[in-house]
Amino acid sequence: MNSMKTTDAGQKILVERQGRVKIITLNHPKAKNAVSEEASIALRHAIAESYTDDTRVIILTGAEGNFCSGADLGGGAMMNPKEYDVAGYLKESVNPIVLGLRNSNIPVIAKVRGVAAGLGANFALACDMVFATPDVMFSQIFTNIGLSSDGGGSYFLPRIVGYKKAFELMATAAKVTAQEALQYGMINQIIEDDKIDDFVLQLANQLADGPFVAIQQTKANLREGEKGSLESTLELEADNQANNFQTQDFIEGVMAFLQKRKPNFTGE
Repeated sequence: MNSMKTTDAGQKILVERQGRVKIITLNHPKAKNAVSEEASIALRHAIAESYTDDTRVIILTGAEGNFCSGADLGGGAMMNPKEYDVAGYLKESVNPIVLGLRNSNIPVIAKVRGVAAGLGANFALACDMVFATPDVMFSQIFTNIGLSSDGGGSYFLPRIVGYKKAFELMATAAKVTAQEALQYGMINQIIEDDKIDDFVLQLANQLADGPFVAIQQTKANLREGEKGSLESTLELEADNQANNFQTQDFIEGVMAFLQKRKPNFTGE
């Protein structure tokens, strides 16, 4: 059964469950879904709850034609910026979101329309897969307003596009079209606006109905390969493969292969 839950952060974060797929929607369309401190806390909690509520895939998206224009700079941040504890905000509210998206073994798919700027762009880059509509515009917009990058952009972007291109895109606050983002490897695929909802949900359900332990450990292996050595990656792959050998899904996968049929995975 499908259900909808909205947070108490002014309903600026919407959480919908469709089976074992959780759809988290940034919901502040008047500000192109800019994220306030309160919304950041709600987003962090929505991600953290996924570890214990049987969520197998997260879809992160934005409401009414945009993904996220970055952090909401209104309110206390601009009333007295020299006194505002931006480091505390980033460390306590934003960074746990990025780490939650990346370090959780639950697959996360970004579904991106319209603007994905600043922190919004880096939320997308933190996800495991990114699908975008043709109108998408990514931007590391920080230097346009006298800021340096945050939200993990300095980690993710150079690993995707290389240091020199990352510096160019960040230092000039360049606007990156969907086609350019595809060329640079920032996104997986461009999907037409009228098809992206069904496409992403179908893919999410495919993962949710798949061999969940193996998919989780695949994400863990890739994360180790990204930050660790060949030796540490080989070690983790071996340990995780031993875990997979203990699952019913492995037995089912082998039997289905031998019987030339589609496997019926349970994810247990």
